[in-house]
Amino acid sequence: MQQLTNLKEIETAVNQYGEIVVSKNSKNNVVVMSMEEYKKKMLDEEIERKILKSEEDYNNGRVRKAEDVFKEWELKYGI
Repeated sequence: MQQLTNLKEIETAVNQYGEIVVSKNSKNNVVVMSMEEYKKKMLDEEIERKILKSEEDYNNGRVRKAEDVFKEWELKYGI
């Protein structure tokens, strides 16, 4: 792995390679990435959590007919 000596080199490496893992004493201590990449990663993880929760709800019978939900919304919110 190439050693980086200053912030400009780190910024260039992140732009070129994406995530950069910073190691100390042969242990991965820090991950450096662009804010865009970080936000995408957080969104992907949130979507995955919600899908897994939805699958769990479905498998445990915690479901309702969409028609019933829309009727409830219509009465409650007028939509």
